Amino acid sequence: MRSVTVMTRYLATTLVALSIGALPAAAQVPTIGVGRDLRTARLASWKIVKPQTPQPPPAPTMVADDDDWNVGIYPVYVWLPFGIGIDVTVPPGDGGDGGRGDIVDGRFDGAYFGGFYASKARFRIDADGLWAGFGGDRPDSPFLRVDADAVYFHATGGVRLVSDLYAVAGLRRVALQYDISIANTTGFRREPGVWDPIVGLAWHTEGARVLEFHATFEGGGFGVGADTDIGASVRLDVKPWSHFGITAGYCLLYLKLDDTVANRTFTLKQTLHGPIFGIGIYF
Repeated sequence: MRSVTVMTRYLATTLVALSIGALPAAAQVPTIGVGRDLRTARLASWKIVKPQTPQPPPAPTMVADDDDWNVGIYPVYVWLPFGIGIDVTVPPGDGGDGGRGDIVDGRFDGAYFGGFYASKARFRIDADGLWAGFGGDRPDSPFLRVDADAVYFHATGGVRLVSDLYAVAGLRRVALQYDISIANTTGFRREPGVWDPIVGLAWHTEGARVLEFHATFEGGGFGVGADTDIGASVRLDVKPWSHFGITAGYCLLYLKLDDTVANRTFTLKQTLHGPIFGIGIYF
């Protein structure tokens, strides 16, 4: 009987607690533990379903521009062609028998280069100028003596194909002045000037902090100016300071030129190759 009484009281207490928990929060008695727990649960559920205030989208991340200009200027660019080859063919005429010969002893009077390049993204331009004084003699038969001055300006534009490989095209202005005496012919002086279209490939690893590598191979002429115009070079730029460096490498130039005067066609072939040295300024 006592157990029934205890059970009845327990059930009554439970019903009272549940009814208190169902009342509004203002009418609840804070000292009842069950009511407090139910209120806490309702607050938690309210926080879960409470709509979130929209957040503004994150500001776009600023990415550094990789398309800045790379510029190099070579105010001092010296070429020392140790290898000089000149082959001359003179047709008969004016009482002479004509003749053909190539020099045995080359003579180098000096050469000067000046250069410039600028690149951005996939595009690049190059320009350089050359003056070279050279000549040679052949004392044996047939006697040959050649003195020549060569001045040219060359400019190309390039488009990157892959990695650091560029396809290039442009023009080379070649102006020659030469004095030729061969065998029994009368010596003559000619000053031909031609504009040569050129095309080629180039490899340029540029914009590096310490080292830059440059290599070019170009061919042209195609009978528009010179019959054949071939140039190739390779060089390495070492930059101990960010805007100043030293360049060194090797350069080759080959020209084949036909010059017609008084119905006589003179053919001149010349090959120059040797080391290059210079000073570079970079931006």
